[in-house]
Amino acid sequence: MTQTDPTNSVDPGGAVTAPGLAMEFDHWSSKMAYSPYDVWSRLRNECPVARTPRHGGYFVLSRYEDVFAAALDTDIYSSDGDGLGVAIPPQELRPLYPIDLDPPHHTKYRQLLNPFFNMRAVAKLEGWIRDLARELIAAFPSSGTFDVCSAFTLPLPRRVGFKMLSFPEEYTEEVSELVEAIMSDVTDRQGEAAPKLFARLSGILAERKSGTRQDDLLDTVVFGEIDGTPVSDEQSFAMLVLLLMGGLSTTSAALAVMIEWLADHPEDRKRLSEHPELHSVAVEEFVRFSSPVAHIGRTAMADTEVHGCPIPKGSRVLLGFGSANRDEREFERPDEVIINRQPNRHAGFGIGPHRCIGSHLAKLQLKVALQELLAAMPPFHVHDHGQAHWVGSESRMMDRLILGMG
Repeated sequence: MTQTDPTNSVDPGGAVTAPGLAMEFDHWSSKMAYSPYDVWSRLRNECPVARTPRHGGYFVLSRYEDVFAAALDTDIYSSDGDGLGVAIPPQELRPLYPIDLDPPHHTKYRQLLNPFFNMRAVAKLEGWIRDLARELIAAFPSSGTFDVCSAFTLPLPRRVGFKMLSFPEEYTEEVSELVEAIMSDVTDRQGEAAPKLFARLSGILAERKSGTRQDDLLDTVVFGEIDGTPVSDEQSFAMLVLLLMGGLSTTSAALAVMIEWLADHPEDRKRLSEHPELHSVAVEEFVRFSSPVAHIGRTAMADTEVHGCPIPKGSRVLLGFGSANRDEREFERPDEVIINRQPNRHAGFGIGPHRCIGSHLAKLQLKVALQELLAAMPPFHVHDHGQAHWVGSESRMMDRLILGMG
């Protein structure tokens, strides 16, 4: 890792050598999945613009103000990146529409999908989501221990996402496993999982294309038009992959962290039970605290600099949303959940034109889950934090958390 204090010596790569800062930053590492917080803190306070040689080399922005500014400046920090997209290293499956596009092209795809994700459309799902949450919670054991991720935080968003897409039920488990593999393992992303997912989703899209129109989200993915031109098979596939990646894991990540915090902090459970007016505010705080999409890539489209550090044209740049959400310059006591935190200008759903299209759906699921867990669950605690399991890349997710009842 190299630092960027302009008083230090510049290395041949254009960054600056940091005396005493010995770390190899890799957002795909297990360290960044399980416990990135000390690394983020050191980056913010000692090396706010850093460069790592991993995955072909990239810069890392870690402070809130820098991440915020870069996310808004799509002319300099491009999501398209001359075809590289936002993933570091680049995915084989690219471009993914619309995340790998810049405005105004990005905006056209957002407008195509927005009718299914606006507040009014999402609100219509609340009753069904609440019934599903109650069904899953009713299956929890009344005593002993169980994995709340496999019982609740994973299946709830998956079933919601597949319902929105009118997905064939016989393929949901296979597709879930392939999407998680691509999102959590760089080897799988560049190996066997990607072509398997391509084959399965291509078959589903072809079946829908040859069938009866259903006027739903999947129909829009298949038959939608951009500037009056029907989307191609490749564009349909790219939109579907992105919807699956965004819908199947990020909400799961926030749910698991929320439940872990409530298990460890019965005083917050009590307060939220007694003050339902805090539920929406608390959901925003759990999103900030969990930061499911912890990192996202950009490409510098012109020479620029941050804090005096030159970032040459063509450089890959990683925006640290997770670190930004823990920045003490922006948030008081950032490493704690403050359930009535206001204001809360977090970056948990991204920033600017690429803000998560599914944010309303995610917040609804979190709020419903919070309310139903508070209403139905007896006292619970984390049975063994050592058994918790995390996976990570651009996103971070806990996929095993063992709770004890009573």
